[in-house]
Formats: sequence, structure tokens, C-alpha cells
Amino acid sequence: MASTPTTEAHPDIDLEVLNRIEQRILWLSTYMIHYANHVRRNPDSLKVGGHQASCASAVSILTAYYFGAAEQDDLISIKPHAAPVYHAIQYLLGNLAQDKLLRLREFGGLQAYPSRLKDPDSVQFSTGSVGFGAVMPHFMSFARHYVTDHFGYARTHRFLALMGDAELDEGNVWEALGDDNLQRLGRVIWVVDLNRQSLDRVVPTGRAQKLGASLRSFGFHVIEVKYGSRLEVAFARPGGSRLRERIDRMPNDEYQALLRAQSGEQIVNQLCSFPEGRDEAVANLLRGETDFDIRRLIADLGGHDLRRLLEAFREAKSITDRPVAIVAYTVKGWGLPIAGDPSNHSRLLTDDQIDQVRRQCGISKGAEFEAFPPDSLEAQVCLETRCRLHLDSVPRPQAPRRPVLTPGLTPRDLPLEYHGEVSTQQAFGTVLSELARHPEVRQRLVTTSPDVAVSTNLGGWIQKVGVYSPENHVDYFGERSVPVALKWKVGNRGQHVELGISENNFFLMLGALGVSADLFGVPLVPIGTLYDTFISRGLDALHYAIYNGGKFIVVGTPSGISLGPEGGLHQSLMPPSFGIESPSITYYEPCFAREVEWILLEGVRRILEDPEAESLFLRLSTVPQHQERFPSSRPGLRRSVLDGGYRLLDYSGHAGYRPGANVVNLFTCGAMVPQAIQASEDLAGDELFVNVICVTSPDLLHRQWVRATRERMNGRAAAHHLEQLIPGGESRCPIVTVMDGHPHALSFLGGVFGAKTVALGVDRYGQSGSRQELYQHYQIDVLSIIRAAIEAVS
Repeated sequence: MASTPTTEAHPDIDLEVLNRIEQRILWLSTYMIHYANHVRRNPDSLKVGGHQASCASAVSILTAYYFGAAEQDDLISIKPHAAPVYHAIQYLLGNLAQDKLLRLREFGGLQAYPSRLKDPDSVQFSTGSVGFGAVMPHFMSFARHYVTDHFGYARTHRFLALMGDAELDEGNVWEALGDDNLQRLGRVIWVVDLNRQSLDRVVPTGRAQKLGASLRSFGFHVIEVKYGSRLEVAFARPGGSRLRERIDRMPNDEYQALLRAQSGEQIVNQLCSFPEGRDEAVANLLRGETDFDIRRLIADLGGHDLRRLLEAFREAKSITDRPVAIVAYTVKGWGLPIAGDPSNHSRLLTDDQIDQVRRQCGISKGAEFEAFPPDSLEAQVCLETRCRLHLDSVPRPQAPRRPVLTPGLTPRDLPLEYHGEVSTQQAFGTVLSELARHPEVRQRLVTTSPDVAVSTNLGGWIQKVGVYSPENHVDYFGERSVPVALKWKVGNRGQHVELGISENNFFLMLGALGVSADLFGVPLVPIGTLYDTFISRGLDALHYAIYNGGKFIVVGTPSGISLGPEGGLHQSLMPPSFGIESPSITYYEPCFAREVEWILLEGVRRILEDPEAESLFLRLSTVPQHQERFPSSRPGLRRSVLDGGYRLLDYSGHAGYRPGANVVNLFTCGAMVPQAIQASEDLAGDELFVNVICVTSPDLLHRQWVRATRERMNGRAAAHHLEQLIPGGESRCPIVTVMDGHPHALSFLGGVFGAKTVALGVDRYGQSGSRQELYQHYQIDVLSIIRAAIEAVS
């Protein structure tokens, strides 16, 4: 390859060729958005959208990275609004078909933001909800350490994240950096696209300086790429030090205004203006420059200087004992007519402005989506980069997950007996401890908790397997024979990850461990426990972890009024709602210990063996339940439990049983089952027959009904489990639903059968009190259920 202007950091790179590639990427990413909004047929007449300015600020960074610094085993997270830049690069590298560029933000086409499961060009991290993509590489680096220590995984990845500076306003970023597990992780590289703009405004002055100091306090090696080569040359000339001082001290708003100024004289006058008066040394430095040169000089930031960027990536590569942050100063909208405009975030270029960019980038009419000619130097660089990154061997991420473990390794049953009173939380701990006796499954289990491991019943498991850390810790208590209630050994063979109190970190850790099969070829079953009510605090992170393809088990416990004495927001009422509403995670709320065992074993089995497995959400309770009530010997019961529910009390064979006259179907789940049983038995003496249907999964009952209805709408026969629970002769019988959660989670059952329905549940924030006091207060006690049944048939 020719080597005219090169850089010492990368002497084999021809910067003129790289500049031409950079311009083509700028054009493609800009025109993809223009085409989607102004050229492609739009039946909705609504704005398709896109972020041309945000793309432009990242073009130089990603050009330098992919064509001069990327390594085969790198895993990189791309800031959401730069998705078209990523796709343009993948197209030039031969990793994306040309026709896909025409389908940005179209159904079945390229997603608006990078999607690991939906985009066809090897996206490694889904991004979109800002903040999560910035820190997910940290969590994946931790997961890589885990699979290396436990399974001998040998590949040494680098984990990179490109983010905008405004993205760092998200609190989850700093929560992640504050967790001890994620500090001191080497081969993690941040690239901050610091363009000083957010969605609505120019960011406050001084933010960049605070950012560097903050990152250093979290152990980062910080590389600042502030000024480009032209400004650096100017700074070295007489008067240059004063020019640097003037720009360094310039408020962000003033700098942005200079970027928009058209008059070189106006820019020079502003740069010469100091509190003590006009600086003639700066004026002499800039004298004789054209308007074009002055405008180009003031916009010459390091984040658009390929030489400086390549040097920064080389320095980052040499730092392997701690994370690195490259803070690259950029111009939002670089190279576009809207560069530096404070309101350019979602602004779209006009046809005239597109033609201006077309001329600047040397694009002919009709060749808008063309790659470089095969015999060109640019095409040669693209081919060499493709070979260097081994893109021909990269599997497409949307291919089905391949089960790695031999089916049948997960036990179908456990040799456990449940007698007397056992809560579902207690049963969970018992099942998990028993699974520790099965080596093939045990080695795949990894638990985590946000500082509530003991109170969510993980203590026994942790006592057996220890706490994981990439570095072995000294056991001072053990060495000095200091008695402690729990002995937790901390080291690189542990299987529990203990987190601080951060639900965002908790769900992102589950999400990272939950894609280990996809990214590392090592299937794990991550199991996380937290108080049910605090799922809400990390709900966005939970959805991100699922959307990114994570497979894991969430255990919300204790839940509902079993936390009555603590009152307030500790009493959860909303988790059943988002358990039903959240895609790709199956929500169960069992009552009996054997149900917990069956559900948990099935969840573990599916994650290890089934490519189409969903994540699992178990909502558990500390309320003890009489296990003798569970009809364990009933044929087909296990299947019914896993399908979502079964008839626990069934009066259909009794004399005097008359559906439509004296029959009520009572649906309940979890901790409310005993109340429902008692109400049913009390009413039986009055010849009001109340069948009790134990719902193990409101989620599955709802989605099966919806799916069957859609199939029937399309002329295909379909059935759902509720039709087995309620035979045709009872379909119009009144319904009562009761749960320790918001009543609407089961109220849909009335719509299934077209029957009168009375829905009981908790729809107000909690308060302290005994369980029975609170049951009465929220009208989910036995007497309220009785009254509801009478109301239903009246």
C-alpha cells in the first residue's frame, strides 16, 4: 500500500486513502437517513427520523478504529445514534449487502439503533436506551473473566464502547463504575465522542474537565484527544500559546457560536478578545488566513484528526492493567452544513444541503450507494481490513443459539420431600442447594444479588460455592479463627457475584452472564435474587438485558404483603403487571414447594438446552404454605403447573352443582391460595360452589389466550390452557380473581370467557401492619373473597 502521509503510530496506513474512506462513510451514513426520509416511499407520511449530526461526529472515530486499530476478537458497543455509521462501514467491509442500506428504519430492515438480534451485520451489543451500551462492555469483560476462570476460555477479547458525552448524564453509568467487581478490569476501552451537545442544548461548560477527573478517580487511564494537527501547529507558533489559552477557557456556547460563524474576521476578533483587551500576538498569528482557513482551523478538533485518533488507539492498546478512556473532542454535524448548530440533533438535511455534501464527497448522481471500485486503493484497504478482522468467519448473531450441553443433564426431579409449612422462598433455597449436588448443572449455575443474598435465601448456596472475584481474597476471619455466622470464601472459583445496592448493575450483570453462550460459547444459567418491589428500580436495565438476548432467571422475593411490617414501597404491587407485559421473559408465581422445584428445573433445562428459551421471572414469598394441600399425585399435574395453572379445588362432581346458578370460578396465585381455599370451603356449606384455580403463571395464561385468538382470527384452529381449566359448560360462570399484587394482572380472565368478574388485589402503596391486618385493609382476606363470590353471582 502506498505510504505518503502516514503516522508514526501506524506507519503502514496511508492517511490520504483513509481520509477518502472517511468521506465515503460520512456520505453513506448521511444519505441512508436522507433516503429513508425523502426518497423511499413513505406510506405513513410521518418523519422516519435519524440523526445525521450525531452520525457525523462519530465518523472519524469509527474510521480510525475499524481501518487502523480494530482487532479480530474485539467486542464493541456503538452509540445508538451512530448506527448508520456502523452499517456503512460494514457495507464497505463486505459484511452487509448494499440493498440493506436502502432499508434503514424499515420493517424487516436495519434497525434505528444497533440490535444484536435483529441487525444482520454482526452487531455485538444492542444499544438504544442510552447509558447501558456505555457500560455493558465492562460487564461483558467481567463475564469473560468468569468463563476463563471456570471453563478455561482462552480468547482474550478487548471490550470497547463508543458513547456520546451527553450519554454520561445517565446515572446507571456511574453506578456501574462504582461497583468493585468492575474496577481494575483491563482491556476495556471507552471512546467518548465529546461534541458538547445533547438532544436539546449545548452541555454546560466545564463538563469535559470534570469527566476526565471522574474517570481517573474510577481507575481509568485517560487519553485526551482535544485538538487536531492544524491547531497543534498553530499553537507551536508565536502567539499560539495565547490562542490555546483562549480556546481552552472558552465557554461551550461561545465555541459553538464560532463554529456557526461565516466571517473569518468575526472569528479572529473573537479569538483575539481577552479580558485585559485585544491580544495582537493572536491577531498576528491568524493574519493573512482566508475565511475558509479560519473556519477550518477553529473546527480542527482531535476527534476528527485521523492521525491523532490512531495514536490514541495505539496508546490504549498498550494499557492492559486498567480501563482506558479516549476522550475525543468532536463537532456534532462535522462535515455537514448543520455542523455545530445547537438544534441539529434530529434535524434532517434538505435536498440542497444533501447536494452540497454530495459535491464535497465526490459522489455522482445515481451512485449514492456505491462502494469503491474493486481496483482502487480504498477497496484494497477495505479488503485488507476484512481479512485482518476475519470477517468471513464471523457467525451472524441472529442465527439460532446452538445448545452446547447434551439434553438430559438437568435432572427432571430432585430427591426432596416437602412437609408441613414451607414458603416458596425457602423452597427456592432448598432446590438451589440440592442442585449443587449435580456437578454438570452446578458448574453452569452462577448467582448474583444486589447486597440482599442472605435475605433472599442464597446464603446456603454461597456457603457451598463461594463468592467470585477475578482475584483471590485473603480470608482474615478464617485465618484468625474469628467466628462468623456465614463463611464466604472469595476467589476466582466462586459462583456467586455479590453486588452493591444497584438494581441497574444487577440486571446488567445478569444480562452479560446470560449471553455467555452466544459470545463465548459457554452456556451459563445466571440466577439473580432481589426484593420483588425493587425490580421497578432496574426495570429499564432488565428490559435491555432481555432485548440484548440475555437468558437468565430473576427471583423476586420476598414479595407483596409478606413484607408487611416494613410497609411503604417494600410491599410490591406492580411486578405481576410487568411480568405479564414484558416480552421474552416468563413470569411464574407459585404457591407450593414442588411447583417451585418443577418450574426452576424447567427454567434451568431450557436455558441450557433450548435455543429458543426465554428468561424466567419467579415471584416468591416468605409466607409459609401447608404442603399437604398440594395434589402431588394427580396425573398430568406437572404439565399443568408448567402451562400456567390447575384446578386445586374442583366441585364439578358434587350433587347440586349448577353452572350458571351456584358456581363461581376463583383464580388465585402465590401467597393468596390459602385465603382462597378457606373462602371456598366456607361457602361450600351454603351450596355456593367456588372452584379454586391455582394460577402458577398469569403470564402464560394470558399469552396463550392472545396467541390462540390471533390464530383463530387467521382461520387456523388453536386452543389454550384456560379452555382446559374451565370447560365449556362453565365458561359463563362468574369469576373472582385475587392476588397479592395489582388486581388487573388477573382481571383479563373476564374477557377470556365473557363472564362477570370481580377482581381483588392491592392497588395502593403499602403501610406497616400484620399480614392479616393488611389483607383486610386491601380486601383480599377470606371475608372479602367470600363477599366477592356472593357479589359475582348476585
